[in-house]
Amino acid sequence: MGRLAGPAPAVGALSHAETMNAKTIGIAGVTVPGAVDCLSKIHRLCADRFPHHHHPRFALDQPDFGVVHQAQDDDRWDRVADSIVGSLQRLAGAGAELAVIPANTVHLVVDDIRARSPIPLISILDVVADACAARGLKRVAILGTRWTMARRLYQAPLAARGIEEMIPDEEQQVVIQRAIFEELVPTGRASAATLAALLEVVEAMKAQGCDGVALACTELPLVLDDANCGVPAIDTTLVLAEAALAAACA
Repeated sequence: MGRLAGPAPAVGALSHAETMNAKTIGIAGVTVPGAVDCLSKIHRLCADRFPHHHHPRFALDQPDFGVVHQAQDDDRWDRVADSIVGSLQRLAGAGAELAVIPANTVHLVVDDIRARSPIPLISILDVVADACAARGLKRVAILGTRWTMARRLYQAPLAARGIEEMIPDEEQQVVIQRAIFEELVPTGRASAATLAALLEVVEAMKAQGCDGVALACTELPLVLDDANCGVPAIDTTLVLAEAALAAACA
């Protein structure tokens, strides 16, 4: 599991009454490792904000990822959006009052998803771009699926904050794509050889001038972090978990 890179936003311990009033968080899962890591990180962050053993209520909806992945491969992003909207509708029915999607790539259609969501949706794009700005980054390498990288998912939100998006070359994108879908998504782990290959990509991006990397696939923080990357590595799952908890307590 990826390390928690810093504490949750400091607001002080909540009272029992405030704990009871926390909103129910809905997690619209895409991949199982990403959904589980997001839920785990929200839970771990609660230690600094909630009375002992307390946490917000959660609802998790986890569709069959194979269906979503096939739609991505077929370039049927309308079907991807339909799947996520279905999750959000089920989450709302289960009592969720706000939602997060712990996956980066599906945010290619976040505008469509948000327009049809029955509950407020926190976009991973905004919170990740804010995290990059908060750490003073100016040139951020995006590591994610081939769709996230090739379609420049983070270009606009980063540019809005004065940050340049850097993208690995096509060969490096293949390395990352294979690591994600051949190892990280099925198992939540990466072999030593795969980890070394990922770190070679990071080193290449550093040589091109990046001052930070965004782990823009929610499986990458399972194996990459500040320490082994050697530059600030934005854990997109963690910053989304922090945002979800902050919104639930607002």
